[in-house]
Amino acid sequence: MDNLKYKIETIVSEVNTLLSDQSKSQEWAMPGSTYFLPDGSILALPRDSGDSRYPYGPGGFNFWVNASGYMHGNEGLFSIFLRASHGQEPNIAFFAGIPQESGSFKPISLLPVPCMGADGCDASGSVRHYTVLDSEAAYFITELPEFLFGLRVFVTQDKNLCFSLCVLNRTDVVQNLCVSAYLNPFLRNQIYETSEDNWFKEIEVLNTSKDLKQPGSFLLTVHEDKDRHHTITHTGLLRQSLVLDGNSRLQRYEATPSRHQYVGGVRSSLHTAVSLRSGTFGKTQTICTFTEAAIMGDLLHLELAPQGEARRDLLFSWGHKAEEGPTLAQQSLNPTSIGLELKTLSQENIRKHASFSIKVTESRDARLQPNIFNAFFEYLKRQVEFCSLIKGYIQLSPNSLIGIRDVFQALEGFLFWQPDAARAKMLEALGFTAPDGRCFRQYSLPTDNGTIGRMDLRPFIDQGVWVISTLWTYLCVTGDWAFLEQKCGYHKITDEEGGHVEPTNESDSVLEHLFKIMNYLLDNRDHDKTRCVLALYGDWNDALDGLGISADPNKEYGSGVSVMATLQVYQNTQEMIALLERLDPEKYAKKIEHYRQAANEIQDGLKEFAIVEGEDGTKRILHGWGDAYAYKVGSFNDPDGQARDGITSNAFWVIAGLIQKHPELSDSILNAFGRLDSKYGYKTFEPAFPEGTKGVGRIPKLPPGTAENGAAYIHATTFGIMALFMMGKAREAWEQFVKILPFTPLHENLSHSPFVMPNSYGDNPDKWIDGQNMNDWQTGSSNVVLKILIRFVFGYEPDTTGVWIQPAHWSPFKTFEFQLNVRDCLVRIRYSDKQVGTRSFTVNGEAREGLDDTSKGIQKLWIDYREFEQGQIDICVVD
Repeated sequence: MDNLKYKIETIVSEVNTLLSDQSKSQEWAMPGSTYFLPDGSILALPRDSGDSRYPYGPGGFNFWVNASGYMHGNEGLFSIFLRASHGQEPNIAFFAGIPQESGSFKPISLLPVPCMGADGCDASGSVRHYTVLDSEAAYFITELPEFLFGLRVFVTQDKNLCFSLCVLNRTDVVQNLCVSAYLNPFLRNQIYETSEDNWFKEIEVLNTSKDLKQPGSFLLTVHEDKDRHHTITHTGLLRQSLVLDGNSRLQRYEATPSRHQYVGGVRSSLHTAVSLRSGTFGKTQTICTFTEAAIMGDLLHLELAPQGEARRDLLFSWGHKAEEGPTLAQQSLNPTSIGLELKTLSQENIRKHASFSIKVTESRDARLQPNIFNAFFEYLKRQVEFCSLIKGYIQLSPNSLIGIRDVFQALEGFLFWQPDAARAKMLEALGFTAPDGRCFRQYSLPTDNGTIGRMDLRPFIDQGVWVISTLWTYLCVTGDWAFLEQKCGYHKITDEEGGHVEPTNESDSVLEHLFKIMNYLLDNRDHDKTRCVLALYGDWNDALDGLGISADPNKEYGSGVSVMATLQVYQNTQEMIALLERLDPEKYAKKIEHYRQAANEIQDGLKEFAIVEGEDGTKRILHGWGDAYAYKVGSFNDPDGQARDGITSNAFWVIAGLIQKHPELSDSILNAFGRLDSKYGYKTFEPAFPEGTKGVGRIPKLPPGTAENGAAYIHATTFGIMALFMMGKAREAWEQFVKILPFTPLHENLSHSPFVMPNSYGDNPDKWIDGQNMNDWQTGSSNVVLKILIRFVFGYEPDTTGVWIQPAHWSPFKTFEFQLNVRDCLVRIRYSDKQVGTRSFTVNGEAREGLDDTSKGIQKLWIDYREFEQGQIDICVVD
């Protein structure tokens, strides 16, 4: 049996040590009453102004555990436990009941929720709650003078939920108490509950031990109609085990499948559950269906010996055939096997992440503690992994599907250390391409019976540009050119408005997919005038979705343009040219020439139409323009009469490489960045669009200073930071980096997890918004931060035949050691800033000469991939 008691006591000791030493707690502190512990796990103390969370589970199954105690889980549309909003009754809860002289019990929640008033919350001073999150499990600690409770939660590799409760008697006398579990599982392909769901849900209590040695099991059956011809039956099973030390005993056990019995009727809830105060459910009920919500609830009355211990394990599994449930319920639950499951998870976690790591030391900036940065990097990797492997419905809304652009952006970071998993996900997503090369905005995976899920078919023009760039990066990093020959299919659109598609009989190579995607992008340009890429429904900036609207009521889309998407397509032409020249320049000569011609046309169009000049001779790069160039966005005179800057077009002028051909725009771009600056980083637009602004879409409906409308929408800010590094402005880039990293002291009002990237920082004091966030975990800001760190901070820049080693010329960290296992070679980059005035390189102890890169203001070193055949390369860079 794994030693849960030892783990809980170790956590308590570490937390007490950390919090009792002010200097140590400051060394590990993050905003939101949150700390890293020395082993890299996260301590979250109770807070009322936000919440932290972590997603557990393999392969796109997400079981969300919040530090507040709320939990929910889903795999795509299939919801195992529904999400409860803050303040609502949770669907998973654990309690203790402390006997009172009156014969009743004082209920104590063993999770921070539900808050049960002064008796059950830490406001009374007698109960102390805190949460520890790590990459394999979450731990909820509840301390009372007489008892220590530790609840561990994790997800097995088979996607089963495991809850293990350790109860310790802290006194030298016998103690009686009651412990209780409450689970309200869902098991439906829905993200919301309806009034009819109870009719087809049944829970039965099984195998209650007659000799009171073990608690019973619960069997859940849910019938779900997919259509008139297909009904699916989902089965869930909760099995339990109880282990007591030799002198402790189980006095009484009760179980109920009835929520009414548990809470005390229709007027009550878990916050006021009658059974927790009375210590009984009353009349025995063993089955519940149709008339009310069926749940899994029980009461265990324990007698604990002095310094005694009880351990309770619960395993919730699903997916069984209905007839198998009673038989499986007979199988005993072994705490030793639970420990082995957790050990396996830990070993797999180490295997995936150990060879991709960073260690920085000696920070010049007090806002950047090296130990916190190192710990943050580990969670940043896991955030990018999460965004890469999603199966949709992360935000639990009807349109929260799998975004083509979202997945490919994440995969471009993920592929550096998990290329095989990235390859598989790219093939999956490429299959949701129309035969004409149009990539769907979002897709969903087929259900278990093969039914095609919903699609978001709005033609946001930029979907395909991320596909091409990510494939190019994948080929450079891995050298897996055979991937281009891999076959995959297409889906044709049958009902664009309804989001319906069906697979075609056609399949061809990944390379052919790239050709079709490229053709779709190049075809959708304003060929008659500007030669730039049409906005259609919109580009990366979803909120600015009005540029593509046609002035002709008989046409859905006009000639409005996205400059950002146009710059990205220009970049795609360069990537496709390089790819084809690497494959066979003679065979693909016509395509290469076609892409070169298109690139020249785009460059000429951007130079003529995307750069505008003010009365004082200063220049701006437009974000885009409306139909027939009738109005401009990001100009000296936008539709609302304001002069406005936008971050993305300025950033991508650099990222796409056009700054090399138009260096005279460097000052214009840097001046725009200066006007976009704020205390939380570069804003997406400055000024914000006031309500009622014509022609720009829904963005003015967002309050000024939120999301994309005049706030630091971090994904956009990171594009600006990347551009600064590429322009040789490393010190300026780091100043913006410090502003967006969520663990720095600046973010005292952070409302989400401070150990992963959020998607925005609001800033509108008039509306009481100051640094709060819309969301965390599922945000593209994470992958751009990771890519910036890899390519420009740590300096690993892959190409087709080798890699550039190019750490930035300035960093807040005096030394770092970065390692990455790529192409079966362990690459280590050790950097030291000794302020010697020049840069030197050694490779495996041998001095090497670097080359000047004037655009980045650095010296960089070229290493051919043939050297990777050694299996290990140690590179030292000294400034």
